[in-house]
Amino acid sequence: MLTISGLKKFYFVPDINDMRCGAHRLLQIVKHKHHLQTDNGDVFIFMSKNQRTVKMVNFEENAYYVHQKTFANGYTFMKLKFVEDKPVYSIDWKDLVAVLESPVIKQLTIK
Repeated sequence: MLTISGLKKFYFVPDINDMRCGAHRLLQIVKHKHHLQTDNGDVFIFMSKNQRTVKMVNFEENAYYVHQKTFANGYTFMKLKFVEDKPVYSIDWKDLVAVLESPVIKQLTIK
């Protein structure tokens, strides 16, 4: 489970936007294409071409974790800013929490 207090780094991977890929495949691409270590708990953020679907993937304690959210048309999850003519992507805290939130099941009835 992804906990906010135990996070290491967040990486936005703008060149991978195929949301059909699973966690293992996405992390393989990051490892081989960008030469980053993917098994230390760092979080990798992927966004679909239309920028509506966001997928966050990390690997820790021998398990893959995937957090995915699809937003409404016109909503901007990640903002692009320029600092000294260099692109910088920023995410609002509320948007990060929206992707990480999970529904809470209060009652489960099995018939």
